Amino acid sequence: METLDSPSGVQKLISSDKNILTVHPKYLISDEEQQSLKQVTILPYVPTIDLQELDGASRPQAIEKLNRACKEHGFFEVVNHGVSEHLMESMLEVAKEFFQMPEEDKMHLYSNDFRKRTFLSTSFNATKEDVLHWRDYLRHPCHPLEDHMESWPSKPPSYREITGKYATKIRELTLKLLEAISESLSLEKDHIAKALGDQNQSMQINVYPPCPQPDLTLGLGAHTDPNCLTIVQHDEVPGLQIMKDGSWFDVPSLDGAFFVNIGDQLQVISNGEYRSLVHRAITNSTKRRISIPTFYTPSFDAEIKPAPLLVARNDHVPLYVPFTYRQFLDHFYSRSLHTNTLQHFEVHAAN
Repeated sequence: METLDSPSGVQKLISSDKNILTVHPKYLISDEEQQSLKQVTILPYVPTIDLQELDGASRPQAIEKLNRACKEHGFFEVVNHGVSEHLMESMLEVAKEFFQMPEEDKMHLYSNDFRKRTFLSTSFNATKEDVLHWRDYLRHPCHPLEDHMESWPSKPPSYREITGKYATKIRELTLKLLEAISESLSLEKDHIAKALGDQNQSMQINVYPPCPQPDLTLGLGAHTDPNCLTIVQHDEVPGLQIMKDGSWFDVPSLDGAFFVNIGDQLQVISNGEYRSLVHRAITNSTKRRISIPTFYTPSFDAEIKPAPLLVARNDHVPLYVPFTYRQFLDHFYSRSLHTNTLQHFEVHAAN
């Protein structure tokens, strides 16, 4: 294992060191960000979408509630989602087991190359960042399972079985939500699914180890998700913060629910009616935190652009130029984590 000060860069997982007493200078956030950590309040309201209502006679009312959640907040929690409590708990347990394994059982997966199918890494983009994030993560694709499962970790022994079942259920949930979101925009139910091409699904297990100086670091800096829709399972340790109307809020623990947030691709397809959520992760000094986001994305060659019907609704003014998802990701990963990737693809920026 290499250290932070090694010539070849940062390749040491934070979670591998159990005796960290101080924060390395590479993890120290700016004075402005440190101040923002002191100016956070509890989120007073989390919009709730009940999947049973979407599947029942009250669907029109549930669609209207979904429209308000996406337009006014950019996020919501979903309950009665069809993923069993047992499966959710099993997914969290096998995630913990993976990161508790000895280094020699997992470090063969380490890479800073986001193009790899399955990889283990730290921070966000460690080769390009001036300030590192207090996070380790495992990421891999999930759809189609038969194309990717052999690249997943073979240890713990139950990882592939549990994660395969979990990924399948999350895909079912996501497809239902995408239909409902299309409908909430007055589009055909399959509009978003078609716009994404041969859709991709990937999962990420984020581990935020205890930090000796949590007021000086961030688990993950402020950003919007580059995908279309993100479905997140959290453990019981709080740490997610969202920005609304220029202020930061702590998201309360959502027992048994999934946290769902809008990503950049959905902002484009909706022509700005729905906006991707700015969020970040904080650290604490006593407890490890785990989150498991599932990202639903376009295929790499899918052309993403505003839905024509929504452009017409906005006086025939598209806010974004067409681009492929591959072009978007190349720009997203070309620098450190940020909140303004979409600005590069706005009509006035491209002209």
